[in-house]
Amino acid sequence: MLARMTSAFGGGGGGGGMGLGGAFMGVQVELQQLKSAPVLNPHFHMVDKYLDCLNRLMDALITTQGPAMGVKTWLIEVQTLTRLVQKRAFQRLPLTPQERMAILNFANYWRQNVSAPYFMGRPEAQIVLIALSELATR
Repeated sequence: MLARMTSAFGGGGGGGGMGLGGAFMGVQVELQQLKSAPVLNPHFHMVDKYLDCLNRLMDALITTQGPAMGVKTWLIEVQTLTRLVQKRAFQRLPLTPQERMAILNFANYWRQNVSAPYFMGRPEAQIVLIALSELATR
Protein backbone atom coordinates (compact mmCIF):
# COMPACT_ATOMS: atom_id res chain seq x y z
CA MET A 1 0.00 0.00 0.00
CA LEU A 2 2.64 2.49 1.06
CA ALA A 3 4.90 3.65 -1.72
CA ARG A 4 8.40 2.40 -0.93
CA MET A 5 10.61 5.05 0.59
CA THR A 6 13.96 3.88 -0.73
CA SER A 7 17.27 5.50 -1.38
CA ALA A 8 19.37 5.41 -4.50
CA PHE A 9 22.30 4.30 -2.34
CA GLY A 10 21.11 0.99 -0.93
CA GLY A 11 18.30 -1.26 0.15
CA GLY A 12 16.67 -1.91 -3.21
CA GLY A 13 17.04 1.67 -4.30
CA GLY A 14 18.46 0.87 -7.69
CA GLY A 15 22.22 1.49 -7.43
CA GLY A 16 23.23 -2.13 -7.94
CA GLY A 17 26.92 -1.28 -8.15
CA MET A 18 26.44 1.15 -11.03
CA GLY A 19 27.71 4.12 -9.04
CA LEU A 20 25.92 7.39 -8.53
CA GLY A 21 25.84 8.46 -12.17
CA GLY A 22 24.51 5.11 -13.35
CA ALA A 23 21.84 5.02 -10.66
CA PHE A 24 20.74 8.55 -11.51
CA MET A 25 20.59 7.80 -15.23
CA GLY A 26 18.66 4.59 -14.58
CA VAL A 27 16.05 6.46 -12.56
CA GLN A 28 15.83 9.17 -15.24
CA VAL A 29 15.27 6.59 -17.98
CA GLU A 30 12.62 4.82 -15.91
CA LEU A 31 10.86 8.11 -15.22
CA GLN A 32 10.80 8.98 -18.93
CA GLN A 33 9.28 5.58 -19.71
CA LEU A 34 6.58 6.11 -17.08
CA LYS A 35 5.78 9.57 -18.45
CA SER A 36 5.23 8.16 -21.93
CA ALA A 37 3.12 5.23 -20.70
CA PRO A 38 -0.65 5.31 -21.26
CA VAL A 39 -2.09 7.67 -18.65
CA LEU A 40 -1.09 5.71 -15.58
CA ASN A 41 -2.93 2.53 -16.45
CA PRO A 42 -4.51 1.13 -13.26
CA HIS A 43 -4.09 -2.46 -14.47
CA PHE A 44 -0.29 -2.22 -14.45
CA HIS A 45 0.13 -0.38 -11.10
CA MET A 46 1.65 2.61 -12.88
CA VAL A 47 0.95 5.00 -9.99
CA ASP A 48 2.87 2.78 -7.57
CA LYS A 49 5.78 2.50 -10.01
CA TYR A 50 5.79 6.27 -10.58
CA LEU A 51 5.81 7.00 -6.83
CA ASP A 52 8.64 4.51 -6.27
CA CYS A 53 10.63 6.13 -9.05
CA LEU A 54 10.08 9.60 -7.54
CA ASN A 55 11.26 8.33 -4.15
CA ARG A 56 14.50 7.04 -5.67
CA LEU A 57 14.93 10.17 -7.77
CA MET A 58 15.00 12.51 -4.75
CA ASP A 59 18.29 11.27 -3.30
CA ALA A 60 19.92 11.13 -6.71
CA LEU A 61 18.88 14.71 -7.49
CA ILE A 62 20.05 16.07 -4.15
CA THR A 63 23.42 14.38 -4.58
CA THR A 64 23.96 15.49 -8.18
CA GLN A 65 22.29 18.94 -8.16
CA GLY A 66 22.48 19.96 -4.51
CA PRO A 67 19.56 20.37 -2.09
CA ALA A 68 18.08 23.57 -3.55
CA MET A 69 18.06 22.57 -7.23
CA GLY A 70 17.45 18.89 -6.51
CA VAL A 71 14.26 19.58 -4.56
CA LYS A 72 13.11 22.09 -7.19
CA THR A 73 13.61 19.57 -10.00
CA TRP A 74 11.90 16.85 -7.95
CA LEU A 75 8.87 19.08 -7.32
CA ILE A 76 8.54 19.63 -11.07
CA GLU A 77 8.44 15.85 -11.52
CA VAL A 78 5.77 15.58 -8.80
CA GLN A 79 3.74 18.20 -10.67
CA THR A 80 4.03 16.06 -13.80
CA LEU A 81 2.55 13.14 -11.84
CA THR A 82 -0.26 15.42 -10.64
CA ARG A 83 -1.05 16.41 -14.24
CA LEU A 84 -1.09 12.75 -15.33
CA VAL A 85 -3.44 11.79 -12.49
CA GLN A 86 -5.65 14.77 -13.34
CA LYS A 87 -5.69 13.77 -17.02
CA ARG A 88 -6.70 10.27 -16.03
CA ALA A 89 -9.53 11.63 -13.86
CA PHE A 90 -10.78 13.73 -16.77
CA GLN A 91 -10.89 10.55 -18.87
CA ARG A 92 -13.17 9.06 -16.20
CA LEU A 93 -10.60 6.53 -14.99
CA PRO A 94 -10.77 6.96 -11.21
CA LEU A 95 -7.92 6.02 -8.92
CA THR A 96 -8.22 2.65 -7.26
CA PRO A 97 -8.34 2.60 -3.44
CA GLN A 98 -4.78 1.25 -3.41
CA GLU A 99 -3.58 4.09 -5.66
CA ARG A 100 -5.35 6.69 -3.52
CA MET A 101 -3.72 5.35 -0.37
CA ALA A 102 -0.28 5.19 -2.01
CA ILE A 103 -0.53 8.82 -3.19
CA LEU A 104 -1.76 10.05 0.19
CA ASN A 105 1.01 8.18 2.02
CA PHE A 106 3.61 9.49 -0.43
CA ALA A 107 2.47 13.10 -0.04
CA ASN A 108 2.21 12.88 3.75
CA TYR A 109 5.64 11.28 4.03
CA TRP A 110 7.32 13.99 1.99
CA ARG A 111 5.37 16.85 3.61
CA GLN A 112 6.83 15.77 6.97
CA ASN A 113 10.45 15.84 5.71
CA VAL A 114 11.14 19.42 6.70
CA SER A 115 14.76 18.98 7.77
CA ALA A 116 17.90 19.02 5.66
CA PRO A 117 18.50 18.07 2.90
CA TYR A 118 14.86 17.82 1.80
CA PHE A 119 13.42 21.08 3.22
CA MET A 120 9.81 20.21 2.37
CA GLY A 121 8.64 22.90 4.79
CA ARG A 122 9.04 25.51 2.07
CA PRO A 123 5.72 26.87 0.81
CA GLU A 124 6.21 25.74 -2.79
CA ALA A 125 6.90 22.17 -1.67
CA GLN A 126 3.88 22.11 0.61
CA ILE A 127 1.62 23.50 -2.16
CA VAL A 128 2.73 20.86 -4.69
CA LEU A 129 2.25 18.00 -2.22
CA ILE A 130 -1.09 19.32 -0.93
CA ALA A 131 -2.36 19.61 -4.52
CA LEU A 132 -1.42 15.98 -5.17
CA SER A 133 -3.15 14.90 -1.93
CA GLU A 134 -6.31 16.80 -2.80
CA LEU A 135 -6.45 15.21 -6.23
CA ALA A 136 -6.16 11.77 -4.65
CA THR A 137 -9.07 12.40 -2.27
CA ARG A 138 -11.54 13.31 -5.01
